[in-house]
Amino acid sequence: MDFETLEDLAKELKNDENENVIAIFEEYAKTNNINEEELEQILSKKYDCFKCESCHKFYCYDEYSYFDEKCIYCCDTDSEEEDEF
Repeated sequence: MDFETLEDLAKELKNDENENVIAIFEEYAKTNNINEEELEQILSKKYDCFKCESCHKFYCYDEYSYFDEKCIYCCDTDSEEEDEF
């Protein structure tokens, strides 16, 4: 997939219908010779696109917890598991 801008990439990564977002992310970084961590920082700071370290999907600011570095959906799952004990 070719993306003209980082904004296009961010939109594609946040698209719920896309199942292979990590592959898209890694391919973009490789093709454009950008370190993955650096790309992740650019996407989060400029394009409201945050990578969940748990489920490896991308979310907007409202769906992401900086403290946990996870999306709110993974955080909810974690708290439900803790409540069971």
